[in-house]
Amino acid sequence: MPHISFSADGLRAVLAATLIGLLPVASGLLVLHWQVERNLRDEVRHTTAEAIRQLDVIIAQAAQSAERLLPLAGEPCESVLHQVRQEVTIEPFVRSANLVRDHQGYCSSFYGAYQRPVSQQEYFNGRLLLRASNPVTPDEASLVYRLYNHPHGVRTVIDGRTLASALRMIEGHAVLVLQVGEAFLWSDSSVRGGDIPDHPEHHTLLTSKEFGYQVHGGFAPGYGWGYLKRQAFATLGGLLLLGIATGGVCHWLYRRRQG
Repeated sequence: MPHISFSADGLRAVLAATLIGLLPVASGLLVLHWQVERNLRDEVRHTTAEAIRQLDVIIAQAAQSAERLLPLAGEPCESVLHQVRQEVTIEPFVRSANLVRDHQGYCSSFYGAYQRPVSQQEYFNGRLLLRASNPVTPDEASLVYRLYNHPHGVRTVIDGRTLASALRMIEGHAVLVLQVGEAFLWSDSSVRGGDIPDHPEHHTLLTSKEFGYQVHGGFAPGYGWGYLKRQAFATLGGLLLLGIATGGVCHWLYRRRQG
């Protein structure tokens, strides 16, 4: 009977030491999970804000170009076409420009004199239109900036590849999507409509104070779990050593007290 009592005490000591040794491991993993979640949340918010900043710079150039061209709207195309084309050449982010009179585009840096109706209803906030294609580049997206002072107006066009390239350079491991009205531009230059982009982990939505468009930021499903596993594997060895040392010391102290 005394031998059985000793074995039970020893088993309890081992179990207690094991549980105590697991505490640093469990606590470390919980802290790691919290840090990973915080880091990913901060990263995607910073990335999305940086995307807004960069896109604002690009669109601002188109807006400034439109302001310089507005005084020419209403003039005969043949008398101002050279100035319109010259404006396009000096602005690196502006692909083309055209003048509008009485809701009709009539002077284009591409076509020269032409006639094409312009509908205000197509434009988000009356200023921006994100298109999946257009007659000049039918396979490429573009963003149109509209400036209007009745009865005249200007439209400056930004190549969608310029915007997509900016998103790719910024997004890193995150997913960034530009939203203008109901249209979405992804970093692969594709434009899609309808549902909000599917990157639900730490989804962040920021709005440009200057132009009103929005940028979605987030991570693809499963990215956070994969990132946590990589970080856990990198630190698990140290946590296990700490747990073994803690449990071993506790067991040694218990045996010493029993002795």
